[in-house]
Amino acid sequence: MSDSSILRCVIITPESQAVDAEAIDVVLPVHDGLWGVLPGHAPFLCKLGAGLLRYRDLQNRVHAVFLEEGFGHIRDNEVSILTPNAITEDDIDAVEAREQLLQAQAMPMATIEEVQIRSEAIQRAKYLKQLTSVD
Repeated sequence: MSDSSILRCVIITPESQAVDAEAIDVVLPVHDGLWGVLPGHAPFLCKLGAGLLRYRDLQNRVHAVFLEEGFGHIRDNEVSILTPNAITEDDIDAVEAREQLLQAQAMPMATIEEVQIRSEAIQRAKYLKQLTSVD
């Protein structure tokens, strides 16, 4: 592949650089859906929602990273992500993800605020569960 047909995907959190990889394509969890990026994409700035960022490496393997919102910037075949938290496939296992889902489902629902917090925790745990089964 020539350099013009490769993307660079960089994910940065306040604590570290979670990912720096070459990719064939990237799918971002933007605030209102999913956004696909291929090499040669026009410059773009977006608000991210919580969800899974997926990318295919040069060996055509799919990788995923859970993002807790943030911002995405696309320019010159580079996808740069700034996020408060990024969890890679190596950061969590299926048992831990399942446990987080059970804990979220057991959260109280006495008030509207508790229902909202519980709903967000369940969705986060479901993303983490998906993260453990990416192939």
